[in-house]
Amino acid sequence: MLKRVAILICVVSVSASAFAQQAAKPAAPAKKPAAAEQSKPEAKAEPAAQAKAAPEPPGQPVNVKIEVSITDQTSDGTPAKKLVTMIVGDRQNNSIRSSASVPVRTQPGPGMPASYNYRPVTINVDARPSIMPKEPNKILVNLRLEYFPKSGGGREDMEPGMASLNEQLSLILESGKPTVVSQAADPTSDRKITVEVTATILK
Repeated sequence: MLKRVAILICVVSVSASAFAQQAAKPAAPAKKPAAAEQSKPEAKAEPAAQAKAAPEPPGQPVNVKIEVSITDQTSDGTPAKKLVTMIVGDRQNNSIRSSASVPVRTQPGPGMPASYNYRPVTINVDARPSIMPKEPNKILVNLRLEYFPKSGGGREDMEPGMASLNEQLSLILESGKPTVVSQAADPTSDRKITVEVTATILK
């Protein structure tokens, strides 16, 4: 009996000593995550591929007649009218260039004879019609117009401000229907320039 008690006391003593030694040891530091894992950047989402624009449908084997009418008018003068006509294939480009030089009288000094300078006048038209597939009676027309006219009212004297018109338009027109697309005022006078366009599908 005494031997069992002695053995039990020895076991308890050894266990207590081992526990004390284990408690005395400092706790092992937690492992730091690897640098790559610690500062791992977030994966950037790749930008979605841009949707490719649908190819333009081929032009129809049809011509389009385009008429550009220019009315140049002052309040006390007879309106001057210019007409430019062209025939263009569907979804094709066409250009017309018209130019001339006109004499313009300068102001001579006292006792001096009149003298003249020459000034260019131009009408330039670029057009591209596209028949609309879902509405075959309508036409998308990209139009560019440059108009540098002669002096208003047939005058030969040099005017203080010579009006010119430069415009670029995208229009949806009904076939055969004249449409006034712009009215521009001369910034130096009461002159007014009106542009009317007619696009007609030729069949």
